[in-house]
Amino acid sequence: MGSKILAGLCAVLLLTIIIPFRLSGNCACQDKKDTVKTTYIKSGSRTPGGIFITPSLGFEYPLKDFSGNSKYGLASGIKLEFASYNIYPLVIGIQYQYQNNPGKDDYVALNLLNSFTTKINSFGLSVDILLNKYLKSNFTMPFVFLEARYLKVKREVSPVVVLPGIVNIESVIGFGGGAGFTLYIFDIYGTYLYAKTYSSFGIKTRFHFPLIKF
Repeated sequence: MGSKILAGLCAVLLLTIIIPFRLSGNCACQDKKDTVKTTYIKSGSRTPGGIFITPSLGFEYPLKDFSGNSKYGLASGIKLEFASYNIYPLVIGIQYQYQNNPGKDDYVALNLLNSFTTKINSFGLSVDILLNKYLKSNFTMPFVFLEARYLKVKREVSPVVVLPGIVNIESVIGFGGGAGFTLYIFDIYGTYLYAKTYSSFGIKTRFHFPLIKF
């Protein structure tokens, strides 16, 4: 049963639901003048593919300088994914993510603050590589990915004071990647993003929903 469920999921994620196929059969009729006939059923010439919408939810854990003033925070996002039989095993995505990291308690207390929050809106591109082409499994479908993101960072401080080394509004470019696996109907994966003083690693889950098939 598990292998049947995984097979169905792989068909959705790899967008091969409508892979061209050919059925051939030999029909020998015993009439006096009939001969053996072979019938072919072919799909259209279209290359199978589609666009998916993929919401995600998880946690981002600050690294380096970011970890000195902020705690882990909730991250949510959405991604549009394009996949085609022509580019398999690659899946190309355009993504958006929002994360909110509250200030560390000792940092807030040391600077006599009521609150300290880092809010990050990020936009980017990603390329997933589906490893089931190379690693066979009856239960999961492993994958790795690379991404580049533009981060718009806003620091909210109460009361409003100037803090050493803290820029209230700033934009940075980040690069990263990650790996994970598909389990039944959702993905579980880890991420790493290098973005200067806003580097982080994350643990997230996501779901894939088809929008357009062609």
